[in-house]
Amino acid sequence: MIGLAMAKSLPLRSLETVRIGREPVVVVPLKLWQEIEECLETQEALRAKRFLRRIQKARKDIATGKAIYPFAEK
Repeated sequence: MIGLAMAKSLPLRSLETVRIGREPVVVVPLKLWQEIEECLETQEALRAKRFLRRIQKARKDIATGKAIYPFAEK
C-alpha cells in the first residue's frame, strides 16, 4: 500500500485507465512505476518480522554497550 504522502506526490495527470477485456488497467510511465515499486519494497521490508527483530536487537546491543556498529562511529 502506498502511503498518503506518496499518493499525493504522484502526478495524476500522467495516469490513464484502460480496459483490457473487462478488467481496468492503469498505465503509468516506467520511471514512475519504478519509484512506486521501490516504495512498496521498502514497506515490505519494514513489515518483515525478521527485519524488525534485527533492528530491535541492534538497538538493544547499542543501548547496553555490547556492540558498536561502524555507522555509529565518527
